[in-house]
Amino acid sequence: MDELKSDKSTVEVLEPGMTKFILVALLTTLPVLAQTAPIPTPPLTDRERVQADRAKAAEDEKVAPMTRPWDRDADGKRPWERKSKP
Repeated sequence: MDELKSDKSTVEVLEPGMTKFILVALLTTLPVLAQTAPIPTPPLTDRERVQADRAKAAEDEKVAPMTRPWDRDADGKRPWERKSKP
């Protein structure tokens, strides 16, 4: 019980090298913690843009029979697309 009631302050308990280390650690990490704006994402590369455009075009092609029925036949094919023979 006597060990808990110590007259030494917390700074005196730490070794001199430890207090310097803690101060340096606080000084280097506090500015990072104070950042409020998110880190911007890097711009897309040409390859990623092409992949995104192709994926969007494929998705648009899937939903096109429902969104543009006037340029489709009864089977959902465009006039220039090859028709499958039964």
